[in-house]
Amino acid sequence: MKLIDNWKQAWKLKSVQVGALSAFFYALILFSEQFLNIWNVIPQELKNKIPENIAEWGGLFIGVATVLARLKKQPELHDVNKFVTITAGHSNSDPGAVNGKYKEAELVRQFRNAVTHYLREAGLQVKTDGTGTKNDPLSAAVKLIQGSSVAVEFHMNAAASKQANGIETIALPKDKKLAQDLSKAVADGLGGRLRGDNGWIDQSKSARGRLAYVNAGGLIVELGFISNEAELAAFQVRYWLAAKAVAKVLIEYENRN
Repeated sequence: MKLIDNWKQAWKLKSVQVGALSAFFYALILFSEQFLNIWNVIPQELKNKIPENIAEWGGLFIGVATVLARLKKQPELHDVNKFVTITAGHSNSDPGAVNGKYKEAELVRQFRNAVTHYLREAGLQVKTDGTGTKNDPLSAAVKLIQGSSVAVEFHMNAAASKQANGIETIALPKDKKLAQDLSKAVADGLGGRLRGDNGWIDQSKSARGRLAYVNAGGLIVELGFISNEAELAAFQVRYWLAAKAVAKVLIEYENRN
């Protein structure tokens, strides 16, 4: 390879300067996350010994690395054209099952909001049947399923027997694995047990028969029995933990598909 004349002065060329700057930022993007991980494990007493002038430049570098790491991670999580549908059973005008002052529609709405929080925090696009205290009826929820990569609605079971308990997800056979993963996430979070086939209930075997939400391609997660005092109490105390676990399952599902 033959070098250009005066190659030792090549650093003065604009094309070389721009190329070097581009290479620097490309390397920073590639290794920004690793750099931040290393920086975070350095003891604070050692950081305090860094000279002030170097610390100022280091702070600037860390700030840039943080931004680049965030930008680098986002595309890996989710295609902007994809979205997840998360809905709550029943509606503001239909309370669903009731146990004293507790209404199914209100409890599952809280769970919907919690799962949505974690999904959006992770960078996923989410459509819901309402925000805050709003809970649209089933007809609106079903319409949100079209075009979504996955759609999940939350309910709570009820039975005449106060002893009836457990978590299950009603879904079509094609969604058996996801249904089992969702049920396990809820059971682990709330400390409950799995019903059916490791948490999966085939719609054809469900006492409810054919369900509009499932027929449209969605999954219905039953978060336990509102009629069971122990499960109701566990839900009130631990539903944020279960919601985080459910969100983790959906994030992993999205990353695989």
